[in-house]
Amino acid sequence: MSLILATWFFLCFVFLGVPSVYYLYMKKAASRPWNLKIDEDYAPLVTVLIPAHNEEKSIRLKLENLWKVKYPKEKIRVILVNDGSTDKTLEEVNDFLNGHPGLSIKILNKAERDGKSKALNFALKHATGDVIVVSDADCFWSPDILVKALPYLSDPSVGAVTGLEELLNPRQSWVTQTETAYNSSVHKIRTGESKIHSTIFFQGGFGAYKCMFLDEFDCDADDSGTALNIVQRKARTLLIPEATYFTTFPGTWKGKITVKMRRAGQLIKIWFKCLKLSLKGKLVLPKKICLPEAFLYVFNPIVFFLLVGTTSILLSKHPILFLGFSVVLSPILLIERTRTFFIEVVQDNFVLLGALFAFVLNKEFSIWKTVEGSRTYLTKNMLEREKLV
Repeated sequence: MSLILATWFFLCFVFLGVPSVYYLYMKKAASRPWNLKIDEDYAPLVTVLIPAHNEEKSIRLKLENLWKVKYPKEKIRVILVNDGSTDKTLEEVNDFLNGHPGLSIKILNKAERDGKSKALNFALKHATGDVIVVSDADCFWSPDILVKALPYLSDPSVGAVTGLEELLNPRQSWVTQTETAYNSSVHKIRTGESKIHSTIFFQGGFGAYKCMFLDEFDCDADDSGTALNIVQRKARTLLIPEATYFTTFPGTWKGKITVKMRRAGQLIKIWFKCLKLSLKGKLVLPKKICLPEAFLYVFNPIVFFLLVGTTSILLSKHPILFLGFSVVLSPILLIERTRTFFIEVVQDNFVLLGALFAFVLNKEFSIWKTVEGSRTYLTKNMLEREKLV
């Protein structure tokens, strides 16, 4: 009994302690000033790459959103890659262009679907300018996102920037509520990492890359993999909190798991790669960022699994302890904020366990798989409410 109980307390200490300490450390770091030389007037020629596969429900809204962006029209080029679409994506694009001749859009057609990263690399060959910006077809920028984000690229040490994701449907269901809570904590961590050196957690909604550091997009781990490659070229990759973009999130648990499993699979690959580079002495990303993140994504899910197993053994051998657990959990589950956080922690660790298991078995997840539910919830009224179209 004493050994099992001591083991349980140790696992609790590790599982809760490491994330808490890292979160508090990064939250404090996030409040620091930027140690950068920023030119607020920096306005380079940019090429926006939009990969699209069967996006007829969102692509017109995406283009209307780009039309509203506050940036000199003569300095924006848009390349849309139609990656083997079988719906009316192209018809929607051409219809939009007929009414908006001022927006420069080049359409590249790929007869066969190859996936997001290959589509982006195909488009990259046709891109011009100093900065390449990537955005998914179902993500919508705040009008001032380029004005707020691109000046950070004026610092010679910065190679890429990303923005802060906001949900268009944050209160739709308990699923979107838990995702909103997750985003809130993660954004603080990523901002802190950026102030210290770099964050490599990039998503498809917005990523701006200096051409001098970008040879190709990573086909193994998508946006975050590309960010890591830029860090390895001795350039910083930053999250800019005031540069926001919006997207919908699946309102069902099944849709959420599909999205989270794909992201978890990519991040586990990246942190294993970072650990290997660190062991060889070749990792540019500081160890104060790499080691805690690798622990959170690779090792803490295993601690969680052991904690669940140890808890089950304790309860089966000593049912009276169930009362104690109930007393501790009751206030957590009764308060909405702590309940949401608790559910998200449990969900995320089960997802990471599944992704880790798949990684060990060498099972590949689809890097670019549309989750229909997230498109279903998207409406023009949502975007008009946020003044995005």
